[in-house]
Amino acid sequence: MTESRGTSHQVPGSGTDGKRVRRWPWVAGILAALFLGVGIGAAAVAPEPEIVTKEVEVPGEIPADELAALAERVAELNERDSSLALRADELDQRSAELDTRAAAISEAERAVAANTVGDGVWVVGVDVEPGTYRATDVGSDCYWKITASGSNGSDIVDNGIPGGGNPTITLAEGQDFQSARCGDWTRQ
Repeated sequence: MTESRGTSHQVPGSGTDGKRVRRWPWVAGILAALFLGVGIGAAAVAPEPEIVTKEVEVPGEIPADELAALAERVAELNERDSSLALRADELDQRSAELDTRAAAISEAERAVAANTVGDGVWVVGVDVEPGTYRATDVGSDCYWKITASGSNGSDIVDNGIPGGGNPTITLAEGQDFQSARCGDWTRQ
């Protein structure tokens, strides 16, 4: 017999001790793990949501008394709306009338202001218009004078210390007018 040295003959698929390695438990374990994983994955998938419908009760007919009350309320509101629209038109008209009156009053005030002189020295034809002027309710210390223009107040045409009342003066171009403590003189 021939002996081989240092080498041993092993059968393919056998262990180092000469036993055969069984592969089927490994294959069975892998397959079991695969089926177990697929089962767990399938169980983890959420089911589709269920569509829930709810029925809502819709009332049938509205009772006649409620319907009549609603119709009456609608009529009241329509009447009130018409009344408010008329009132708004009246207010707009009144506002336009007041604007017209205010404009007329402003114009009259401007005219009065343009035709009113107070204390001071005024050149007739330049500072004040020629015409007749009246002061109202002057005090006892009122003094006025009319002088020829350019005379520096020395050529007195007329003057007065009325001591009260409503004095009237007439101014012409080429004159100066001076007033002291007489209030306002308004052109007539």
